[in-house]
This record gives sequence, structure tokens and C-alpha cells, in this order.
Amino acid sequence: MKTSLYKFATNRLTSLKNTGFNYEGRIFEKSLSPYIMAEQNRREILTEFEKILYFTIEQVKLIKTFYNYTVDKDYKHLN
Repeated sequence: MKTSLYKFATNRLTSLKNTGFNYEGRIFEKSLSPYIMAEQNRREILTEFEKILYFTIEQVKLIKTFYNYTVDKDYKHLN
């Protein structure tokens, strides 16, 4: 099997730039008003929705990796 060009680049260059934002647990914190997150009941419901949204985003990244033939199947640096 051919060696991935991205794998070669990441091994050669140890620091990757523009790898994305670590948004786990902070999606709604960064995108909604603090007024919406002030109420405890609403915050609990939104944290459950945030887990579902985070899972969906991660699955889309897996699909992007699957259709990108130049990347290994375990590549984790997609935006």
C-alpha cells in the first residue's frame, strides 16, 4: 500500500498549523448568548444537545476522511 503524502508531511514537520478549534463542550458557550445559558434547566438541556451536535460533527469528519483518498483512515487533523 502506498504511503500517504499527509503522513509523510506530518512525520517530517512536527507542528501542524490550522488544525482547528477544540470545541468539545464549548460549542454553545461560544455561539450563544450568556443570557440563554444563565438558567440552570436550559443549560442542562443544551449540554445534552451539545453532546449530540459534537458527535455529529465528528462523524462528518470521518466521512471527509473516508472520501479523501490521499489521507490515512486514522488521520485526525481535519477541520
